[in-house]
Amino acid sequence: MESNLATLHREEERLRSEHLKLIEKREDLGDHIKLIQDAMNVIWAFTHDHTHRSDDELTLQFLGIRLFNTAASSIKLAHAGYYQNAFSALRDLLETYFLVDYLCSNRHQISEWRAASNEELRGRFGPNAIRQALDKRDGFKEGKRKIIYDLISHHATHATPSGFRMTVKDQLGEIGPFYSEENFVAWIQEAVKMLSHVGIIFASAFTEVEDRFLLLKSDYIQDLNAWKRKHFGGPDVWTEI
Repeated sequence: MESNLATLHREEERLRSEHLKLIEKREDLGDHIKLIQDAMNVIWAFTHDHTHRSDDELTLQFLGIRLFNTAASSIKLAHAGYYQNAFSALRDLLETYFLVDYLCSNRHQISEWRAASNEELRGRFGPNAIRQALDKRDGFKEGKRKIIYDLISHHATHATPSGFRMTVKDQLGEIGPFYSEENFVAWIQEAVKMLSHVGIIFASAFTEVEDRFLLLKSDYIQDLNAWKRKHFGGPDVWTEI
């Protein structure tokens, strides 16, 4: 007799096939997944293949492990039909890459973060402090980083009444994995925006690298700009990392 867990896994795999068919059917989704893969290749290369030159680079590589594994988890969950949990993983990704972005702009603080107390990690290096510092650096006054962070937190990470709609299909609550083109498309659109930027931020953290990594950076920029032109138009955003 097949166990309940085996039955659940079989349904997750069936839903994965359905989501892959959707990606094959829609060119935009195929382009988004390709760029997500490119960004993850960048994270993998600088985390796994690059030999760190200092403890600070090693620290960034450990954060790279978290970025890669969180991205992979979100992808797995979305394809298996757990959309709310896939978005929750994106919030973790958001928080981690904001931290990487901050540390890359304040490299002298990498060792300080590494040795920080729990109180400092919650306060000085906490998510809210990091977002505010990045907004100040970039001259952002709208607090867009907090808006997207709070939105995902409210609907996916925290238990809220409005979050119920991410587990609803045909006006009925669904327990376990299920198929929703609307939810999957919303997830992939958010994931590609985040991970495309993660690729840029993480690659920029490593400056003294072998030529093969410089070529990887160049290829990623070309792919990112081509994706941006195709789906959003306008001039290229990135010229170098």
